[in-house]
Amino acid sequence: MEITIDKYTVIRIEDGGKYGFKLLEGWINRDGEFKPSFCKREFGKAGSKQEKTIPVSVKIGNADTMRELAAALLAAADNVKPQNGENPPF
Repeated sequence: MEITIDKYTVIRIEDGGKYGFKLLEGWINRDGEFKPSFCKREFGKAGSKQEKTIPVSVKIGNADTMRELAAALLAAADNVKPQNGENPPF
């Protein structure tokens, strides 16, 4: 499932295997394909860290955790006061 945030940003919900569900940030290319955004991150122990490029993602966990997240997002949306006096575009 994909959710379009704006013309440059799409959020994809994926099965993350052993991590349950995850959210991926990306965009849709001219061919209509989802392309993830990437970031650089350090992995390893002190003194032997390596920098790797990985997709920008958030691990959510199982379906129960996803439901909790959805409820928290809905509650937060009800309490958001737009800074410019306008509703957000979503």
